[in-house]
Parts: sequence; structure tokens; C-alpha cells
Amino acid sequence: MRRWGLGVFIVFLFVLSFSTTIYKYNKELGRWEKEIKEDVFVLPPAQRQTTGSVVEMNSYRGKGQWYYYMEYELGDGEKLFSFWAGQDTVVGTVTVWNDSEYLYVRVDISDEWNLEETHLNVLSEEPEGNQAPGQFPFKEEFDSPVNIYIFKVPLSFLFQNSFTGLKRLNNKYYILLHGVVSSSSGREETAWGGRLSRCVKIHLSGTKVTWFVKKPGVYVVKVLEVEANTHLSIYVNLPDPSNESTDVDLKVAYGDEIPTEWFDDLSFLEDSFSLWQKINVPKSLSADTYTSTGVITFTISNSKLYIDTSPER
Repeated sequence: MRRWGLGVFIVFLFVLSFSTTIYKYNKELGRWEKEIKEDVFVLPPAQRQTTGSVVEMNSYRGKGQWYYYMEYELGDGEKLFSFWAGQDTVVGTVTVWNDSEYLYVRVDISDEWNLEETHLNVLSEEPEGNQAPGQFPFKEEFDSPVNIYIFKVPLSFLFQNSFTGLKRLNNKYYILLHGVVSSSSGREETAWGGRLSRCVKIHLSGTKVTWFVKKPGVYVVKVLEVEANTHLSIYVNLPDPSNESTDVDLKVAYGDEIPTEWFDDLSFLEDSFSLWQKINVPKSLSADTYTSTGVITFTISNSKLYIDTSPER
């Protein structure tokens, strides 16, 4: 579990100004009353403060195509790999093992994704050039999406193909596992089995927010953008900024567009999101500096215990 602090620093600079008072006639009470109008100020999003990095693994990027592959040597026991969607998002795991008759390739998809179709090829030589998953010898399309599927490849198929290509039997093979996955939100991605991801990468656009407010009103701004290479359980807790005696009402929300619902704290499951803040500055609030330090907690929700069962060499 990883925690990140997000500081909120608010400076209110109230200045004297002259404005026209607007009155509106109230028919029910039969009198003129001051018109009370609440303005919502939407500010431009905060600038990004950090940059990301690139996931490195066995891969090939040809013209208009990318793919990953897995290496496995017969008799090495159970090996665990990651199932990558869109090149850098882990959507599940791939487990490879063999017995005396078959090579098994099992794909487990995380709860937030579904497997629509999958294709498998096993080569005796390292893959080169573009690949055509539709022409792979092992394939399956599902009427209803699934979360688990196991390929059983006869060892006789491997031996026949490796002997034809190399004129000798080979124990080391290169596995190309392709899939089409869809998320619960309707997002569809191409996925490939590749090297095991041993870490979760989280990119934060910033860790501090500073408001400079000159007059009362309601203010809304996108303060943070977060990207991760896997789905995480996220909890956001940002207390109201305060001085020693007074608090400023602060609400949070997440989404791509300006939110319509606001909360004191947030709990949700995502791999990328935008965080918004809204503050309400009443006329009764005195000019001062108001500060707050909050916490965003990331919890890994798609993990699997890996034990290396390879024989000692």
C-alpha cells in the first residue's frame, strides 16, 4: 500500500471594490429584495509536474503493430507472466507449465476486464516481424466474455515444429499469447502476454495545490491527474483547509468532465483518473492563509502470489 500526500495551500486576498446592487421584486411578499447570485468559477487545470517512464520487456514494434512474447523452457515448472493491454496496462496474469503430454497456457483476467477472444502460437525460434493472431494455430472466440481460459498444446505439436525448423529437438519455446479485452466501462484493448510486472507504476501530475482567491464565490478546478499501469483501489481524504480558528469548505470528485456530484472523501477503483476540487468562499470569511494536508492511498487490488518452482541448476 502506497500513500501520497497532497498539500492544499490557499491564500485569500480580499480587496475592496465597488459593485452595483441588483434588486428583484418578490410578488409573493410584495416587496423588492436583493438578488443573491452564486457564481461558480471554473479555473484552468493545474500543470503537470512530473513525467512518465516506459515499460521495458521482450517486445517487437513493427510497422503499425506491437506485441510482447514469453520465453519458456520445458521442465522449468510453473512460470508467471503479465497480460498487458495497450502496451503498459496490466489486465491479468498468464501462467505457463507443462506435464508429460501438454504445454499449458492459462490466462487470468482481473475483475475489471473481460476476455473477448484469444489466440496462441508457440515458436521454437524468437519471433520476428509482424504477427497475424488470426492465423495462429490455437484460438478461441467467446460468445460471452470470460475471465479465465486455458490452452492445452500437445507436446507432439511442439516437437514436430521444432524438429522441422531446427533439425533437432528443442526445449526452449517462445509463446505468443494475444487477446482482445474489454473493461467494465466499455474500453476495448489489444493484449499480449509478456514479462512479469514486478512493480506498480504510478504517475502523479503534482503533489501540491495553491489557490489565490480575491473574492467570495464557489471555485472549481482539476488539480491532479493520475495514471497507473494496473487497476488500484484508491482512497482520497483531503481535510478542509483552515487557519487556527476557521475552515474553508472543500469538496472533491473525479472524472474527465466537470463533476456534478461532490464529496468529502472518495473511494473507487481505477487505473487513471482526474481529481477535482471545489471550494466555497463565503463573504464572512476573513482574509488569511488556510492550509491543509491530505492523503491519497493506493492499494494493489490485482495481485497473485508467485513462487519460483524452477529446479536448481
